[in-house]
Amino acid sequence: MFQKQALVIGNSAYVHQARSSSMHDASDMSDLLRSIGFLTHSAVNLNTIDLLERTNRFLLSIQPNSIVLLYFSGLAAQYDGNTYLMPTNNHIINTDTVKELSLNVDQYIGNMVNKSPRAIIIILDCYRPPQSIVTMTPFFDREPLGLTQGLAPIRPPPSTVIAYSCSLGSTFNALASNGRNSLYTFYLLHYLRMPNVDIDTILKYVALNVQRDTSNKQIPERYSNVQEYLCLASNPYVKSAGWFDGARPDFALQSMNFYTSQHLHLMSRILFQWPYFYQRFLMQR
Repeated sequence: MFQKQALVIGNSAYVHQARSSSMHDASDMSDLLRSIGFLTHSAVNLNTIDLLERTNRFLLSIQPNSIVLLYFSGLAAQYDGNTYLMPTNNHIINTDTVKELSLNVDQYIGNMVNKSPRAIIIILDCYRPPQSIVTMTPFFDREPLGLTQGLAPIRPPPSTVIAYSCSLGSTFNALASNGRNSLYTFYLLHYLRMPNVDIDTILKYVALNVQRDTSNKQIPERYSNVQEYLCLASNPYVKSAGWFDGARPDFALQSMNFYTSQHLHLMSRILFQWPYFYQRFLMQR
């Protein structure tokens, strides 16, 4: 049976460098996903044992042909080309323990694919603490251990969308003006409830707003190879994209999207008719 399933994790109470917004981000995201029809599992402040147990339990629950979403707000690290999501007991993480005591996102996505979902959506709202903090613990002592905080490129399989709150390797992650959510999650909450708007469009507008509000200090990135119009919130009574006034992109963003769409439409018409014109050209020679 077709389902929408989500696992939402917010790790805030880290032993070193707590992130106060993560609990609020996870709570608000869980409520939103439930409101648009997701069967949502939510957890906050998970240590190593709980993190691995909760993610494994969710993995076992994934149904074939379902839309699966993993949202994580907290700390992440790069090691050996992979991204690892950090448990709250991050003070015990080093190069000898990172693979066993944290969650390897690349590996987890591979395990999700084996469950044959319709699509996989990964949203990572992660950041790196300031350098004055990172040198205080074994895990954050970057040079001798070879660990880099932040996000590494993930090599996803088909039918997968991966959204990063900041560019790969970056560490800047702004707080929203409401003082409750990260800026990235704030705009996610703003746009995800829009009916009949595909996920790629939503993530594009989230990224544009974050980039604008931070004057390009935080540039979200996304990867998508989902070859369908994938809407997380649907309303059969709304014939077109359901922007309401509070979430409608501003004129500059709409104009850019309009002209981009017109350009792509024109190019597609030219490419489609090119064989016809080329044949006429050969006949006239």
